[in-house]
Amino acid sequence: MADAQIARATISGIEFTLYYDYDELRDRKLSRLPDADKIEWFRCRMQYVFLEPLIRLYGGKTPAFRALNSLKAQEQPPSSFVMPAFSVLLNGIEALGSFLTRSEQSRLRFFAFIETYMQSWNKSVLKSPYPTRDMKEILWRYFRNGIAHGFRIEGGGIDNEADRDSKRWRIVEGRLLVGPYTFFNDFRKGIDAFFCDAKTVRKTIFLRRFTELYPPAP
Repeated sequence: MADAQIARATISGIEFTLYYDYDELRDRKLSRLPDADKIEWFRCRMQYVFLEPLIRLYGGKTPAFRALNSLKAQEQPPSSFVMPAFSVLLNGIEALGSFLTRSEQSRLRFFAFIETYMQSWNKSVLKSPYPTRDMKEILWRYFRNGIAHGFRIEGGGIDNEADRDSKRWRIVEGRLLVGPYTFFNDFRKGIDAFFCDAKTVRKTIFLRRFTELYPPAP
């Protein structure tokens, strides 16, 4: 873990590792930052531990993508990281949603981010193969929970062909197929808007949640 102490961001002239245990529990630096810089610390941390790895997986046939996915029939052992990558993405939506609502329900936190920053996915699904037509409910119950609880997407899947559909998903033989790259690109746009609002209209609720997650060291 020695490399975990490397400074990965400089905020207001102060170097940070972007790890809470070093930056706050050991060095007591994070809690001394003004509010705007705490938001910037979190943005840098999210870029480091979450978004940048996903960019490498959703950036086409990158070295990271090739290392985790078999692209040829003869490649052994066979591997696919498509479903875990999408699962991480959906859980990131839930995590960011916790900065938007006081609700402690994971489902409502997930909905909050979709409703606020991914409105293209806050839609009704025509000819839905599920009991609900609410896309965010489908993503939560059958995609997020399906993968997390059973390593499967119930009644649907992830399909690059759906990325070519202007509606971002398609129904094929009674199954709902989501375009992963379109979904990820919409998510990135949502993140940009999220941090703009965190500095202004949503600053109070953002900082409340930030303090819950990253409290000052005792």
